[in-house]
Amino acid sequence: LKKRKKEKQILQLLYQACDGANWRSQDNWNNDDVDICQWYGVKCDDGRTVSSLQLGSNNLVGTPPNEIFDMPNLKLLWLYSNPIDFKFDGIGRAGKLTSLLLDSTGLTSLEGIGDAYALVDLDVRFNRLSGPIPDEVSRLVNLETLSCSDNQLSGNFPSLSRLKNLKSIRAGSNQFSGPLPDFSTQPNLKSIDLSGNNIKGPIPPDFLANTDTSFSVYIDLSSNQITGVVPGKLSRFDQLTLYLRDNRIIGVDQSLCSKELWNNGDVGAFQCDGILCPTGTWASNSGRASQNGAKCESCEFSNSYGLSECVENAEGNVGSLRGNGTSEGPGIGIIFLICFLVFGLAAGVSVFRKRNQQSRHYGGLSTSGEFT
Repeated sequence: LKKRKKEKQILQLLYQACDGANWRSQDNWNNDDVDICQWYGVKCDDGRTVSSLQLGSNNLVGTPPNEIFDMPNLKLLWLYSNPIDFKFDGIGRAGKLTSLLLDSTGLTSLEGIGDAYALVDLDVRFNRLSGPIPDEVSRLVNLETLSCSDNQLSGNFPSLSRLKNLKSIRAGSNQFSGPLPDFSTQPNLKSIDLSGNNIKGPIPPDFLANTDTSFSVYIDLSSNQITGVVPGKLSRFDQLTLYLRDNRIIGVDQSLCSKELWNNGDVGAFQCDGILCPTGTWASNSGRASQNGAKCESCEFSNSYGLSECVENAEGNVGSLRGNGTSEGPGIGIIFLICFLVFGLAAGVSVFRKRNQQSRHYGGLSTSGEFT
């Protein structure tokens, strides 16, 4: 009874601190006639102590009190999609907290996260985190899922070599640079998304060297600055989904082109083209042939594998408009200049003919086109 009374007080603090009166759902909150285990979003183990707070997308506003970490059996804390100012101070007191979902909350710092030793699942996507991933993340030795995509995180992506239980890394759409780690110390790692960054250099030959080959593995390194040849040592995986479009790759090891189950059977159907379209070709959106209809089509500008758009950039190379920061080349600029002059001349003649009949304001003329 003493624990329950304290937990009720903590929940009431949360309600007051985060504008509970305006929550989307607040069924039974602050109702003395209803057990706290029946309050909206509150779950209890065996009807006794609080084990879960699931208040995502519920219009919580403000700073959740750190007293929530004093609930001794709290395992799940889901506060995603709320405009809150979350702090990790005191999170070490939540010794059983395994799942923390703070995506889309406006989070700006991970300071203090290293004390959450029990965490298995951490989601901080779609926030305002910047700078390198802090070293203290490496103290989360029980972590299985790290989701930090769609922030402004930068610097070299860490090897996370101490996190041997990792199964999934989702870190796409950031500003990471430097080489690609080999992740060779995580035997359970079977899903990696580092797409939409600025990672440079080749795929290490020992990439995922100790990952169990019986796993169905997912790798997305699209829209980076990956170079070299896709290494043949990846052939040890029988089931692999591999996204590599819009990099600077110059080849695919031929031993990979017979992996019939890769990319949901696309490699079986199209061999090497099912991994990446070769130099001199491109495939819309995917950079590879697929059974969904994408084909490797001729592109005179192409000088690397796996391009998803056939567009000449300022260096005379091809790049996707979605990745690698490429720009339109001088050939396209000339086309637009000609269009501007032709349409401008036509507009000028029309104005001359009508200027004595009416007075008008002519705005600028814009043209657009898709070059494939």
